[in-house]
Amino acid sequence: MNMSRRMRRMGRFRRMDNKVAALSLVALIDMFTNLVFFLLVSQGVTVIQAPRQEVRLPDSYVEEMPRPTVVIMVSDKWVLVEGTQLATVDEILNSKEDSIAAIRDRLAQIKRKVIGLTDETKAQSDEVTILADKELPFKVIKKLMSTCASAGYGKISLAVNQKTL
Repeated sequence: MNMSRRMRRMGRFRRMDNKVAALSLVALIDMFTNLVFFLLVSQGVTVIQAPRQEVRLPDSYVEEMPRPTVVIMVSDKWVLVEGTQLATVDEILNSKEDSIAAIRDRLAQIKRKVIGLTDETKAQSDEVTILADKELPFKVIKKLMSTCASAGYGKISLAVNQKTL
């Protein structure tokens, strides 16, 4: 029997409808692997980098893990704010003011550059961590803390080495 052109065309489309779509399992596994790595990297625990050998931190029992904040590193000779040397310990000891202008200005500049609109971002932007040598006179640490407070940083933390219980 001779089929019309229309019947042949309809037969072709019916054959195509019977095909089942196949998923590529390899592509799906690759996608989930990338997703897992991304989540692990972005949600990992952040720990402050260990200071150089010039700064010996005191030992203490610590319950909370540190959060990423502005870091002030103080050795027995110099003061670094976010890796930039701004003062020496002798300058701080010989200063008669309660705050150090260069450090206060740098902290204010860092605070102005905070990006974020949420309250959590703004709350985290007023935290600073001081990594001070354990042999440093308290007068230096007191002036640094006063400088941080005058620059608008309300939460000041002192870094320590964690001891085991």
